[in-house]
Amino acid sequence: MKTVINSWTLSHTGDLATGGTEQITAHVPGAVQLDYAEALGYPPYYYGTNFRQFFWMEDEYFIYESTLAVCCEAGETALLHLSGLDYRYEIRIDGETVCSGEGIFTPVVLDVTRYAGREVSLSVILYPIPKLEEYRHIRNRSQAAACCKPASSYGWDWHPRLTPIGIWGEIFVETYAEGAPVSLEASYRLSEDLAQVTVTAEVETAGQGTVRLSLTDAEGREVAAAEGCGTLTLTLDHPALWYPRGYGEQPLYTLAVTGAGKTLTRRLGFRRSKLILTEGSKIFERSFPKGPIAAPAQIEINGRRVFAKGSNWVNTEIFPCLATNARYDELIAMAVDANMNIFRMWGGQYINHEYFYEKCDELGIMIWQEFMLSCNRHPDTDEYLRVLEQEAVSIIKRLRTHPCLTFWCGGNELFNSWSGLTLQSHPLRLLDKLCFEHDRFTPFQMTSPMHGVSHGSYVKVVFPDAERRAGDYSHGEEFICAVKRSKSTGYTEFGCNGASPAAYIREYIMDEENYLDCNGENDIWRSHHGFKAWNESCWLGIPEVHHFFGGYTSVDDLVEKSIYLQDMCYRSMFEEMRRQAPLCAMAINWDFNEPWPCAAGNSLINWPARPKSCLAQVKAALRPTLLSLNIPRNRWLSGEVMEGEVWVLNDSDTPAEPMEVEVTLVFDGVRMPIATLNTEAVEARQNGKFGTFRLAVTSGIPERFAIELTCKAHPEADSAYQLVHRTDLAVSEDGSTVSLGGNDDFSDFLK
Repeated sequence: MKTVINSWTLSHTGDLATGGTEQITAHVPGAVQLDYAEALGYPPYYYGTNFRQFFWMEDEYFIYESTLAVCCEAGETALLHLSGLDYRYEIRIDGETVCSGEGIFTPVVLDVTRYAGREVSLSVILYPIPKLEEYRHIRNRSQAAACCKPASSYGWDWHPRLTPIGIWGEIFVETYAEGAPVSLEASYRLSEDLAQVTVTAEVETAGQGTVRLSLTDAEGREVAAAEGCGTLTLTLDHPALWYPRGYGEQPLYTLAVTGAGKTLTRRLGFRRSKLILTEGSKIFERSFPKGPIAAPAQIEINGRRVFAKGSNWVNTEIFPCLATNARYDELIAMAVDANMNIFRMWGGQYINHEYFYEKCDELGIMIWQEFMLSCNRHPDTDEYLRVLEQEAVSIIKRLRTHPCLTFWCGGNELFNSWSGLTLQSHPLRLLDKLCFEHDRFTPFQMTSPMHGVSHGSYVKVVFPDAERRAGDYSHGEEFICAVKRSKSTGYTEFGCNGASPAAYIREYIMDEENYLDCNGENDIWRSHHGFKAWNESCWLGIPEVHHFFGGYTSVDDLVEKSIYLQDMCYRSMFEEMRRQAPLCAMAINWDFNEPWPCAAGNSLINWPARPKSCLAQVKAALRPTLLSLNIPRNRWLSGEVMEGEVWVLNDSDTPAEPMEVEVTLVFDGVRMPIATLNTEAVEARQNGKFGTFRLAVTSGIPERFAIELTCKAHPEADSAYQLVHRTDLAVSEDGSTVSLGGNDDFSDFLK
């Protein structure tokens, strides 16, 4: 019998010896901040700068209290289950400390049989959030190096300083008869030819007893069974194999253990995952000395090479308790609709709830799972490694049977100057060891990026420093130009910054007065990452608006133009990365979602689940088969000649048929034919280039125009590309740029 403990009170103190303050009602699962916001009448934490109302909580102890009633018969065992304790905790029963520790992802299970027939007090004490001593009085993410708490809790470039404290998991008492299963751990091993799978189950029971282990397929048919105790194995010939979406089906099995009238279940899927070198990565080879020149960046599932196209998933919510199944359904459905097949679970966030991984299993979304290390100099101390091992083992054992789990990664940007870790750093050596011990046949890589793989940039245009400081944004290089020169085996973080819709900013972030006061010194614009999130102009993109359009007339005009550019650039970036296959095997943007309402950023979806218009452009770019426009850049000046190529991108398992393609210039309702080109058949999982065209950019083309690629026989492959004509600049006969009027100075906005 399972009894959930729902009735809780909460108090706080700066010193445990003095006792707590007056108690308030608490919610479990929940968060300290949410309970006190409700009790004290705080305004919404996500609006304006209200998140600062919680700063006082960082250095307090919080005391959850409830009553524990243990009801069990003679011969039964009663266990108290606690999960989601964030972060350092002490558990007391009737005033006696029965357990203490730290961590977020390791459940605590306590035998409370000795309290049977009694009603006792239960207290969970949460200690102040850990802070690295040298940064104790500086509010930055470097404090996260002191613990295994996710680094984004301490603030990020899309997340304010709002560090969750609380119990975000369930707390309950469950009774078990003699011989009933208490826990079920599972792993499996596929034979080399993938024709047989051996499932190993580790079953813990209450007392002594024999249990029955069974495996059923998706239709509910039992396909294997065994009886015994402790460690049991099952063997199945010719298992149905799991593939990512677009590459095959997603069959799932159910593993069940039954004993003394109780059944525990776990869902399984069988796949062989590998990380291998991309076909084009020979450019990184050298004859001697040998070493890790290029990191394997191609995912292979059951022997099939997969082009990974997707996004970086970050915290669903600031407070993990708010990440509901319904929210997961919304967000994952958007990724599926956008033709994605992978999420990189970035290393600075919370590990998602079980339901998230179950949905990715069902829908064929691969998971690149990172541990909780990100952008910090994580220490080699015994204490840190002890907690890291505890947390990592819990995570590995929980996730390893999910077929969506494609590979493990130590964390984010750990081989960089701001992190300073190496292959010899003890945290990474430990994680590699643990993944090998507990999930040997799922690949592990130390960090991202590694050699051959790219992170960045996160803005649409890179400006020379001197011109940027002078406020001249007519020059600069579009990020797409750098990508076209790149020789990357994968793009696992890249961003195209842009504003959120004006209506969204007004609804979730600020009032009209602050909205109109759009500048780098406005505290609300900064706090919601319109300015100074990564550099002084991030993420609103004022320099890019000046580069492409020459300026703007109002805040609404700025926001609308910023959105237009984000849409335009995400489309061209994803398609360019697809064109670079087989050298490139991954196109994964930064980022998919955000846990906080941002005035601007790189995400495809606004919090909580508001798709931005750029998501539709990404969806178009990631279709299995499409006509693709390849041009040098997205901004054009009068007098220039655009030279374009027409490609067929085919990531489907069937050949693309030959097509007759119309290339058309479109603006203001006008359609002007440019060229008619013919493509040849393109094999499955291949791309092809077919024909070129030229377009003279004249003064008759307005500021915004489009190029369309259409095929009457295959309209599902049609594509349209929005572009910009900088009408106030022209190219003279000698190739120099001539101003036709306009002003690129916007220094007042950054102050």
